Amino acid sequence: MENTNAEKLQISIVENKAYPTIKQTWGMIGILILVTIGYGIPLGMISLIFKDISKGPFLLLNYSIPFIVLILITRIYWKSNPKNAGTLQLRAFPIAIIPVVIIMCLSIILMNLEISSWVPMPDWLTEMFEDMLEPSIWGFLTVAVAAPIIEEVLMRGIILNGMLKNYHPWKAILWSSFFFGVMHLNPWQLVTAFIAGVVIGYLYWKTKSLLLCILIHALNNGLAFFISLKYIEKESFADEINLNAWERVGIFFLVIIILYSCYLFFERYFNQKELQKI
Repeated sequence: MENTNAEKLQISIVENKAYPTIKQTWGMIGILILVTIGYGIPLGMISLIFKDISKGPFLLLNYSIPFIVLILITRIYWKSNPKNAGTLQLRAFPIAIIPVVIIMCLSIILMNLEISSWVPMPDWLTEMFEDMLEPSIWGFLTVAVAAPIIEEVLMRGIILNGMLKNYHPWKAILWSSFFFGVMHLNPWQLVTAFIAGVVIGYLYWKTKSLLLCILIHALNNGLAFFISLKYIEKESFADEINLNAWERVGIFFLVIIILYSCYLFFERYFNQKELQKI
């Protein structure tokens, strides 16, 4: 009898949680993998006949379709859960924080460029990114427009929004950032995506503005897009500007200090806003 009551209590707790929980997000990863494989098989067969189906408008479609399918599937769950009320609202955000947001984005790019140089990507993955970073309107639309909108709707608008209702804010931010890295489906982007996810997730927690998250993501990807085009044949950005090891270490720690200073600014700013409401 006691076990039955305990099971009922556990079921009740799960039912009272917003979508998704950490466990449900693992399920979303599984769905994304299955959708990607399901889309990739016929795509691979078509590529045997038509060689150029990874460029131009196909570049945008091939990236977008698996994620859009995932969003449509998961929408069934989070829309039917009353705990998910308010999801995907494009709230306004404070214009006063924009200069600090820009500084933060530049710092994240410098950090990620350095981290990426520590473990170079294999040739096949480098070639895939070179296709995505093709100097065309389709490459730009994929990286700097579609990716920020689709990934932020999924990662902050659905996943983090649900987790913030289930867990402590920092637990929700860290887990959602980890899943943000995992959903890139390659280990070489996991760390850099995690770092960006923590920063964007923190600002989503403070502002509840999905629009701000999309703008930050677009700014980050847009700048990275143009930097990659210019230095695509270099092993790292540091090699291009002839930095030695100590200079790279110094810049890396300077970036950490800048990011921490941005965090302190945001904490002070949002705390003052909360006090003004009292």
